[in-house]
Amino acid sequence: MKTYSADLKKSRRWLASGRASKTIRYLEPKVPLFLEDPEYYAILGRACLESGLLRDADTYLNRGLQADPAHVELRLILAVNYLRRKDPASAVRLWLEVLEEQPRCVQAKKGLEALRKISDQMEQDHFLNEVPLSKYLPKLRSIWPLWTLLLASLLLVGLGIYGLRSPVMDWTQSMFSQNAVRPGAEQLAAEMGNALTQEVSGEPSMLTEREVRSSLKEALKAFEEYDDNRARRELNRILLSNLTPSVQAAAMDLRDRLSPATIETLKSQYSFGDVASNPSLYEGCQVLWKGVTANVRYEGDAIRFDFLVGFDEGKILEGRVLVEVPFAAVMEPLPLELLAQVIPDEQGKFSLEANTLHFLR
Repeated sequence: MKTYSADLKKSRRWLASGRASKTIRYLEPKVPLFLEDPEYYAILGRACLESGLLRDADTYLNRGLQADPAHVELRLILAVNYLRRKDPASAVRLWLEVLEEQPRCVQAKKGLEALRKISDQMEQDHFLNEVPLSKYLPKLRSIWPLWTLLLASLLLVGLGIYGLRSPVMDWTQSMFSQNAVRPGAEQLAAEMGNALTQEVSGEPSMLTEREVRSSLKEALKAFEEYDDNRARRELNRILLSNLTPSVQAAAMDLRDRLSPATIETLKSQYSFGDVASNPSLYEGCQVLWKGVTANVRYEGDAIRFDFLVGFDEGKILEGRVLVEVPFAAVMEPLPLELLAQVIPDEQGKFSLEANTLHFLR
């Protein structure tokens, strides 16, 4: 992007030469002059990042994205700021957005590849503490005349001058704990930079590469938001396709990390019609339905009954499904609110395994 303002040209030169603090002191008083200029926020936000002012950088970079949500440089800088704040999931999300628009973006690919290679939490913590800024930030486009560049190059060679990376300030450590993210999705998120599906002879893929990528992005977002029910559904969706071995392994690993919800904490809910239309898509997902019981049977250590979904008020019957209760319970002749897990069968139908029984009095 061409820089037209003399103030911004001067600031970018200072930033390129490692004078981030001077850039901040010069630009911060000029906020009213550049309220809607994303270039201004990109320069100031990057200067704050390189000075260790991560919270200030977050403020300026997000303000710049409000002015121009499609600004690639702003998103790349903000992604690195998220890494410094120990929020790799948010960094991954921004890199994926950039790659959707610019599939050849080097910085986004490098970032995803670096996270993909991390094998444990200790290694991840070390990486986040020592993020190499220059590797994942966009290169500062020079706006010096050619002769000054040549002269500067000769001086650098002659004097052996090299840039010093600004240290991260000590107070940012206390801020890291306030921005902790849910670990476990890094391996799958990093796969977004690679091919996700493969051709298997005689086995048509259920989803296209683009559809798998969209569902995977949705699964990662749901996981970050602790909406494990929605994350499981999207992971089920992509696992029905011909994934590459590494993507399949990462998807299954993330699915194994998902946790069941309670009646109070369940976020995404699905109707009887949703599940009946495609039981495999909802395998392992939880449903929260009201209805009444019929044909209650005590068989060994389990209780089984037919559940008339939606018939708790005796008006509308949405469907009938077999329920198994794998724990001791007192069955009452009352309408029931049931939290249960979906168990599909080979005939394209499904049953439920109860997690919680709540009789409605």
